[in-house]
Amino acid sequence: MSHEEELAEQARLIKWLQEQLEHQRTVNAELRRAVADLARTFQESLAAAYEAGESGDLEAIRRITRANQQHWQSYLQQIVAAARREK
Repeated sequence: MSHEEELAEQARLIKWLQEQLEHQRTVNAELRRAVADLARTFQESLAAAYEAGESGDLEAIRRITRANQQHWQSYLQQIVAAARREK
């Protein structure tokens, strides 16, 4: 392999690595966003569940629990989708 060919190969490799780095940054940003949403929602629902429990409002507790199930499913889907894009 000539020197020019080696340089061209190195340039292709650098470009590929830069593309992979940018892709990884995008995936990481999506995962960070999903985790931040999850933490925020968890804190909000925990406060609501605590208040409902203190007041003895079982229907509110059920409603909060169902909403939490839906949120968890949504966040898991986001994480799985981001992980698939990572490959």
